[in-house]
Formats: sequence, structure tokens, C-alpha cells
Amino acid sequence: MTVIEYDNEGGAYTLVAHVLAQGHRRVLFLGGAADHTTALGRERGYLAAHRARGLDPDPSLVLHGDFTRDAGHRLMQQALKDDLDFTAVVAATDMVAAGALTALHEAGLTVPGDVSLAGYDDIPFARDLHPALTTVHVPYEELGRLAVRTALEHTQGAADEHLLLGTHVVVRNSVAPPPAG
Repeated sequence: MTVIEYDNEGGAYTLVAHVLAQGHRRVLFLGGAADHTTALGRERGYLAAHRARGLDPDPSLVLHGDFTRDAGHRLMQQALKDDLDFTAVVAATDMVAAGALTALHEAGLTVPGDVSLAGYDDIPFARDLHPALTTVHVPYEELGRLAVRTALEHTQGAADEHLLLGTHVVVRNSVAPPPAG
């Protein structure tokens, strides 16, 4: 059997490393369901990026929901209501980030002036948000082509394979250094 996937953990690690490199130390993570393999990989990357910089991630800044816009909106509203201390948000998907962006705007906060925001997946509308969303590009087209080609070429008794496709951060306008003060 051949398994083809992309690097959720590595993508999240690189994204969070980018946010931390801007000077953020309190990064809220809006993750997916705690038992979802994609969500777990992205959360592992978030945690590893902190630890690689000698930072101990605050467990209160890791919130779980699902990969929807409504979950992002609800989780961000809850984080603001609970007065969590953060200067940046990394969302497990661009859809979650879109919901978080709306909640931040509703609260009178600007992105990236007051809070930086990043997503994951690089879905087409990510560049159309205001501001355009910094995100992780996932090679979905390559994944699909490789899956079809592998299925067509697969022969009975073929060796097991695990193919891991790379991701990369797409830097746009939603992440900046934290506000002074």
C-alpha cells in the first residue's frame, strides 16, 4: 500500500517559526479536533517551533474546535472574552483564520496592527482577505496527480511506500512584529 500525504507538522513548524521570528512570544493556536491526525500534526509543529526557540508554550493558548470558519469565529470570541494574553494567532486552516479575522474585526482589533494572524492550506481566497493571509501552501494539485499516477502504476505485490510532500510558508500582510508596549 502506498500512503501519500503532505507535511502537516513541518508546515506548522515553519509557519510558527516565522511568527516567532517577528518577535511574538504569546501565540494563540486555534487547532482542530484533538483526535484528528491532521490537527495533531499541526499542533505538534506549533509546539516544536516554540521549544526549538527555548520557549515553553502556554497550554491555555491551545484551543480546539474543528476546521470551519464558524469554529474560528467562536474560538476567537472565546479567547477574547476570556482575556487570553496573545499577540498572534496561528489557525489550523485558512477557514478557521477567516472566522478568527471576523471576530477580531468585530472586537475592534486590527490585523496585523493589534494581532497578527496566520492560517494553513493557502486556499484561493486567502489572498483576498483584508489583510491578505500569511499561510502554509499545501501542494493539493501535486498530491492529486501523484495519487492518480500511483494508482494507475500500482501493481499487485508492490512494496509499501510512504510519500511525504513538502509545504512552504506564503508570506502576505497578516503577520507583523507585535505592537510596542
